[in-house]
Amino acid sequence: MNKISTKIRQKQSLIPQQILKSKLLELSIDELEKDLNNEIQQNPVLEEKSIESSNSVQEFADSFSSTDNYEFFMANIPDTLNVIDELINQIDTAEFNNELKEVAKEIIFNVDKNGFLDIEHELISDKFGISISKIEEVRKKVMLLSPKGVGSKDLKDYLIFQIGDQSKVATEILQNFFEDFINQNISIIEKNLPYEKKEIENALHLISEKNFSPIFDNDVNSMSLYPDAVVKNKNEKWLIMVNDKFLSKYQISNDYMEAALSSKSSKEEKSFLKTHINNAQAILDTLNYRSSTLKNVISEILIIQGDYLLGNLDYLKPLKLEDIAKKLDMDISTISRVVKNKYIDTPIGILSLKSLFASEIIKSSGKVGSSNELKKAILSIIDEEDKKDPLSDNKIAEILLKNDFLIARRTVSKYRRILNIRNAQKRKKK
Repeated sequence: MNKISTKIRQKQSLIPQQILKSKLLELSIDELEKDLNNEIQQNPVLEEKSIESSNSVQEFADSFSSTDNYEFFMANIPDTLNVIDELINQIDTAEFNNELKEVAKEIIFNVDKNGFLDIEHELISDKFGISISKIEEVRKKVMLLSPKGVGSKDLKDYLIFQIGDQSKVATEILQNFFEDFINQNISIIEKNLPYEKKEIENALHLISEKNFSPIFDNDVNSMSLYPDAVVKNKNEKWLIMVNDKFLSKYQISNDYMEAALSSKSSKEEKSFLKTHINNAQAILDTLNYRSSTLKNVISEILIIQGDYLLGNLDYLKPLKLEDIAKKLDMDISTISRVVKNKYIDTPIGILSLKSLFASEIIKSSGKVGSSNELKKAILSIIDEEDKKDPLSDNKIAEILLKNDFLIARRTVSKYRRILNIRNAQKRKKK
């Protein structure tokens, strides 16, 4: 009977631990800190360490062979990252062609301290010689970068962007009764909309929950954003530091541990303490698991993309989530969670982990290329074409063949659309 009950308890405790691992693996460093702060409020046995113990270099003994290595890395973790620089980094790794990347950057360079666009579309159009509709298309893609909504024309535009397809009623209020919403003329809104009072109240509540600024409570030049890891190449070897300077400052309270072991504590008190201590320990164990897994994934990525990150290659090598999963003998879903929402500080700048993966393409010579390489080849061909007589997809495919890419016309068309490049007829300039 005892053996059966023990097995049941083990099975029951396994599921929450798996859920916890999955949850914490997905979180970025900023999200993780917030999650831990919430946990401290809910779990009295989990506490922040003293300043002396949280700064101890000894905690990093497994990762660093010396104090010098630790100090070297700590000196290279930025306390803050300029939000404009971060957005520019994202644009550089996004799937824009070269001309549209410059347009996207122009939009970013012309936002005010709250993240709203502070320049007329016509001025950008005149500078780059492209249509206002194309400027608007690029602006909407910029708004999808992080932080989301930067480049919104105004508060109305930003609120509509945040609502998306969550509520038809809320969107209609913003589009047609924005001034009444701002001035809280609720009776006018209710009188002029064909919806029940409760529907309108729910819509107004939804709008009020949204942010009123894309760069919320931050100066445009000092948005706090931390990379999840820093990688440096020293003496032809990669050094990796997972940025857990926040995570290393939590511990289980000694006072509560002593109370749990004390004979003076009642049965109910011991049960309460045991539950919370187990939960706290599960969190600390999961944080260690997150750090070690992230480090292992980055290590495998560096084996493949190391030369690219040192600036020695023009293109990423082919790399899939499955490749890393196989190397580490882990599920693809786990690798996907590790990569999600993570940024690393590299010798060529701060990059998302996701951006270091590229699909495989077999060349006509039998060599293996990457989708990233193909995109750059297509961009290069189109950038060099005669703008008065632009190349058709068939012609681009023929040129690619001379460069070892055996690619069909429809494949060229597919990648051209991914890169937001118009067809030959629409690219033609008079």
